[in-house]
Amino acid sequence: MTAIYMYHAVGNALQTVGADPYYAVTSDNFTAQISQIPESIPLAYQVLQSVGVKDHCITFDDGHISNFSIAFPILLEKSLFAEFYVNTSTIGKKGYMSWQHLTDMVKSGMSIQSHGHNHFYFSDLSDKEIYSELETSKKMIEDKLGCDVVVFAPPGGRFDSRVVKISKDLGYMCIASSIPGTVIKVKDFILPRFAVLSTTPNGKIFDWQRNFSYATNIERVRYHSFRLAKKVLGNHRYDDLRSKILGGNGEKSA
Repeated sequence: MTAIYMYHAVGNALQTVGADPYYAVTSDNFTAQISQIPESIPLAYQVLQSVGVKDHCITFDDGHISNFSIAFPILLEKSLFAEFYVNTSTIGKKGYMSWQHLTDMVKSGMSIQSHGHNHFYFSDLSDKEIYSELETSKKMIEDKLGCDVVVFAPPGGRFDSRVVKISKDLGYMCIASSIPGTVIKVKDFILPRFAVLSTTPNGKIFDWQRNFSYATNIERVRYHSFRLAKKVLGNHRYDDLRSKILGGNGEKSA
């Protein structure tokens, strides 16, 4: 089965400053984890070939600087090609990758795609705001890097039917969601991803490549439990509670 993995920051506490520690993976764990992935082909490359998503893919959300300084060299060493979802409003700011970093990664076979212009929860936005966020980020990346932007990863995994429709209207070919699971239908517009946490055991990376494994089913239960909590509490109250419990950055919860 095909699995898509979602990372955020990679490195030690100093190297991942500014990132949510809940999602920060050490470089040793990252190396051990991706060593279990036989290949990684960016989703954009797969969908542009019109054959659907049939290969595993390593992805990164938020554009943290550690993606370039720590994860990128490890990926190159392993001959794996990842997809990076960036917020165009933060590119070049402290703690985030610059346009030059992104250019260097594209030249090495990596894919840069949209995480929106800002790190907003898209389900909270108006139709006009959704359109602006998706259009702005797509145009900026395409103009600066010269690559096709056809994949959108919703910040915090929050999206609704309006986001699906508007992204399709703008030429996006799929949404990389936060819904756990393996890819069943290779041409689905909404694709599942497994969120790799700081506490994720390395062995789960391989286990997640099987659709009905115990590890995969546990992730589905976990996701739906959190989804219910978000629905009952609302995005902002959920994030406030999460920050108090975990001490992390609630704005970047998946």
